[in-house]
Amino acid sequence: MDILKNIDGKATQKAIEKVLRQYRTYQLTTPEDLLPTITANYTLNMPSYSGGFHSKVEEAAIRNVEHYQKAKAFFERFNRAFYKLTQKERQIIVMACLEETPMFNYQISKKLHISERTFYRIKAQALYKLALALHVEVYEGDEVRSQ
Repeated sequence: MDILKNIDGKATQKAIEKVLRQYRTYQLTTPEDLLPTITANYTLNMPSYSGGFHSKVEEAAIRNVEHYQKAKAFFERFNRAFYKLTQKERQIIVMACLEETPMFNYQISKKLHISERTFYRIKAQALYKLALALHVEVYEGDEVRSQ
């Protein structure tokens, strides 16, 4: 566990919180956000022989596909890391970070019948394990890696 001594705790926590926000964002993103607006538009689009022309519908479809490919890859990576946690750690992370309306820490500790001190210890341990599994940990003296 010598490697954990070199981890910048605050920077790693910010990095993993960013990943958890990204998770919630992907979870809440709906296809309607990516659909084109359909209005009466009378414009003359000359054909392009380079094959570079796309209508708004085509562009929206491409963005939609790209978005879902990114989301799918993110969820697969996140789930592999998430299931490396113990059941109690997963339970705490879901209740504290991934729910639409996260519970307060004292509520989670009460619901799980553990002391608040134990809750904080398990949560911190789970966040570090998740950060390590997702490769978003930040070491002392390093710059924060961008996803």
